[in-house]
Amino acid sequence: MVYQRARLTLHIIGSFLKFLALVYVVPLAAALYYGENWQIFLYSLLPTLAIGLILEFGFRTTREIERADGFAIVSFTWLLIPLFGTLPYMFLGWGFPDAFFEAMSGFTTTGATILVKVEEVPMSVLLWRSLTQWLGGMGVIVLFIAILPRLGVGGSQLFDREFPGPLPEKLRPRFRTTARILWTIYVAFTGAEIAFLYFLAKLKLFDSICISLCTLPTGGFTPTTASIGAYGNPLAEYIIMVFMFLAGTSFIIHYKVLRGNLKAIKEEEFRLYLIILLVASSLLIFSQGLSSYRYGLFQALSIMTTTGFATCDFGLWSYGARMVLLALMFIGACGGSTGGATKVVRSLTLLKYSGVMMRKAISPKAVIPVKYNQKPVPEEVTRDVISLFFLYLLVAVAASIILGFLGLDLETAISAVAATLGNVGPGLGAVGPAANYAWLPGAGKAILIVCMWFGRLELFTVFMIFSPHFWKG
Repeated sequence: MVYQRARLTLHIIGSFLKFLALVYVVPLAAALYYGENWQIFLYSLLPTLAIGLILEFGFRTTREIERADGFAIVSFTWLLIPLFGTLPYMFLGWGFPDAFFEAMSGFTTTGATILVKVEEVPMSVLLWRSLTQWLGGMGVIVLFIAILPRLGVGGSQLFDREFPGPLPEKLRPRFRTTARILWTIYVAFTGAEIAFLYFLAKLKLFDSICISLCTLPTGGFTPTTASIGAYGNPLAEYIIMVFMFLAGTSFIIHYKVLRGNLKAIKEEEFRLYLIILLVASSLLIFSQGLSSYRYGLFQALSIMTTTGFATCDFGLWSYGARMVLLALMFIGACGGSTGGATKVVRSLTLLKYSGVMMRKAISPKAVIPVKYNQKPVPEEVTRDVISLFFLYLLVAVAASIILGFLGLDLETAISAVAATLGNVGPGLGAVGPAANYAWLPGAGKAILIVCMWFGRLELFTVFMIFSPHFWKG
């Protein structure tokens, strides 16, 4: 069983690496255009392609992807894809810990960076950083499901493991069709934002492309050290706010609305998403003064959608404002969006479950189901939500304690874990928007890399591969 599962996993990952190698053509072309060192991408392309082909053909198998196989394939794909994504950084002269941190942060759309001065990095490498986030946003595996016939049958096992949020809803009976629909909407929104930033906000084309490639995946990388605040362009900020909001909304809702079903915006999760954004924005604006409404609204959207863009140093805000931002780091955006953290739908489920428990305390024999959009929520879904929250807090507390023993202060340790586990990017304290993660010791970076990996796959998928029962079953 273990051999067969490992063989299938290596075969599928080989196919993924083969296509990842082709992505290097884009920054390679950019390097040629800008007169930069294009060899680093050629040297990255060749071993990635070679190892991908060796794995794909060396471990060829006719075994179909089963449910348990999905956990192994998705977990190791999200470990190996960033591992090969380190190659351009290493050929640029970076050390492995920094290169792996940046690559994992890119593909998991975290946006935490070790770069001290972003503008000193070659433009082709900045484009590669943005591409890693764009590929990771909707999910590299969802993309491969859309284009690889091999995954047509077993795609559902991979889709469920990677697509963010509980209650994944198919838009079409075949998961391959669903994946294509999601990526079509994703590409359309990305193209629209590029056009708006370039033609309306008058940003440079390169900056418009890089920012858009990092907005829709709620990634947060920018070609500037000071993030979006470096441009001092209010119109660009409003455009980015609109697309951050769209990226934080379930793409299933986007599909329904585009199909003419406007009732989709009345779904309970979307309404709670709006309420939390409204309350958080109001608190931030109130704490900083009415004149700071643009900063408050931008940061509420940026942090809740786990994008991580910044227009100011919110690490200098009041304690209350920083507590609001820290809470948003844990809540996250809607399920089925490209946002990270625990998702609004899970918070909503827990609120409803708590309400049911209070009612049952009065009437113990009453049968009161938890309902979502007027439909009963299966008990196993509620149990999954409770289990995930417990594991999420357990990992957050454990990682924060370890960082504390490595010398980080309380605010920095907790926010660094919240920002990486929730795939947010900038934290507070010494890892705030005006700082970076370069100063962390190697062990600290390793802990946060694991947090990014766990957070992108929402814990369960990764925890499964460490279970002895999983490999025996």
